Amino acid sequence: MHRTREYLSFWPLPALWLSAWMAAANAAPVPSLYGALVPESEPQRAAVLALREVLVRLVGTRDAADDPALAGILEDARRYVQVERATTRGSTQVIFDAPALRAAITAAGRTVWDPDRPLVWVLLPPQDSGGSEELRSQLNAEAGVRGLPIALVSADSAGAVGVLNGGASSPAALLAAAHRAGAAAALVAQAGGSDPQALQWSLVAPGAESHWAGGATAAIDGATDALVRAAREIESAPASDYDCRVAGVTDLQSFTAVLDSLGAAPGVSDLTVRAIESDQLTLHFKSRSSAAMLTRALAGGPLRASGTAGEGVLQYRFQSGH
Repeated sequence: MHRTREYLSFWPLPALWLSAWMAAANAAPVPSLYGALVPESEPQRAAVLALREVLVRLVGTRDAADDPALAGILEDARRYVQVERATTRGSTQVIFDAPALRAAITAAGRTVWDPDRPLVWVLLPPQDSGGSEELRSQLNAEAGVRGLPIALVSADSAGAVGVLNGGASSPAALLAAAHRAGAAAALVAQAGGSDPQALQWSLVAPGAESHWAGGATAAIDGATDALVRAAREIESAPASDYDCRVAGVTDLQSFTAVLDSLGAAPGVSDLTVRAIESDQLTLHFKSRSSAAMLTRALAGGPLRASGTAGEGVLQYRFQSGH
């Protein structure tokens, strides 16, 4: 019989690593979330223009700057200014007080989209160099407007060859490719006809899967809207306690991969290790997602569902190579 080892007593890793893994896995802090550079030199007008941009990024909705509930915050924009600098070209850089602005948005009955946002792996179709650079530039600009972190890759690049071939374009395969690239979601573009701006887009993410057509603006708007909706649904759901057993955990690398995968799943919090026995890891966590949603969120990663044990304990098996 194998002796069970309690995590905090015997495993040679700091307990605080758990929260660090959960905060870092498959998420990317968006730079300049609370600041903007605007073409205005007059302080009040500059503050208002900058705050209109910042509200869209913070709240996550396209119409946040025109939301009546946030009108009072806009009217009092300078109250939230932390830094305001004039540039040599007549523009103004404005940075807002993050805690004060978040509190004001909450008091107005709106919520701030979590700053640690899912990195989106954007797979672009093969294009001529001119068209590819233009599309990349447009996507990056639109992603900055919405506060969405993206990583662009061409379908004919070394890191993406074969992803769209041989049936590998299934949602699970695309999500697995995104995970291997360090992202949490995949946004795939395919040519939609003679117009290079009319692309077919497919988003695959835990809790969000959709398809639409359009250019760079439509791509980023569609992905951001879907991800924000999914985040809101998870945030509004009640948290439930789960026990989970993962087999096949044989070394530190697999141990870390299990924590990365579960900790990055939407709605998961308070992840703790209860015990380690032989190659089996016993975990406890809270989740705002159902067991079925959690399994879908983990699809494409190193954990494979293997059923439910007695008393509702979730069972997974770790598979290396993901």
